[in-house]
Amino acid sequence: MFVRINQKILYLFRLNQNPVIKVYNGYGSSGKIIVFGHALRLSPMLRKTYRHNWIVNIFSMLRLFMVKPYQYAKLSMEWGGALIYSETQDDGFFKFEWTPAIPPKPGWYDITVRLEEEGYYDQKIQGTGHVNIPFDSTYAFISDIDDTFLISHSSRLRKRLYVLLTKNARSRKPFSGVVNHYRLLAASGQHEGISNPFFYVSSSEWNLFDFIKEFSKKNGLPQGVYLLSELKKFREVWRTGQNKHATKFFRIVRIVEAYPHLRFILFGDDCII
Repeated sequence: MFVRINQKILYLFRLNQNPVIKVYNGYGSSGKIIVFGHALRLSPMLRKTYRHNWIVNIFSMLRLFMVKPYQYAKLSMEWGGALIYSETQDDGFFKFEWTPAIPPKPGWYDITVRLEEEGYYDQKIQGTGHVNIPFDSTYAFISDIDDTFLISHSSRLRKRLYVLLTKNARSRKPFSGVVNHYRLLAASGQHEGISNPFFYVSSSEWNLFDFIKEFSKKNGLPQGVYLLSELKKFREVWRTGQNKHATKFFRIVRIVEAYPHLRFILFGDDCII
């Protein structure tokens, strides 16, 4: 009886108690490829409808912080016919990093990460994502998110929380002109259908990945790689986006080091994006 009550509560809150593998957009070159994500034991179900109802929006946002990491889970993925293995950290975060046997051609590649834990083999639990191998380019772009293209009011805690909780990914607004500006930068100097690489680096946590991805898709921002901050738990909702800027700086350094031949242009609302 307790199990059924628990299941009903989870369904009411639109929470998934089965393991979930979330794979984020990775990046790489002929010398190294990096793929990362999270394995979760408890996670919110994906939002399918978007209504202008502030109560629904608050509830949907709070659910993003109702997560429980899957610690030390064994994972695998296939690349070029070879299996690659990894394991999650204590916060459920995982990273695959390898040198491909055959240098891949530029473009976006689909990838699948599978859970390799006893008791879940028959369920074939897996997550899908993408890897970007940039085309030849002179420039690459690294952009902050909050108050750079997404109006967030980061410096005003009450205003930030109000907008974050009462709006959704389709009702939030970008700054005027920024989307067209980013599109022009992505296409600059390239043939039709080819884009200069974009990386979106933020102090916002991975809890907001689906939110930011939906916002970017809805507004037509250039496809890119997202590098966010550590997951936060429900009791830390009020501290969302308040992560140390030093970690963001290290993420930027890793991107720059991955492409020493590119000239990077950085966009942010202050001197440290």
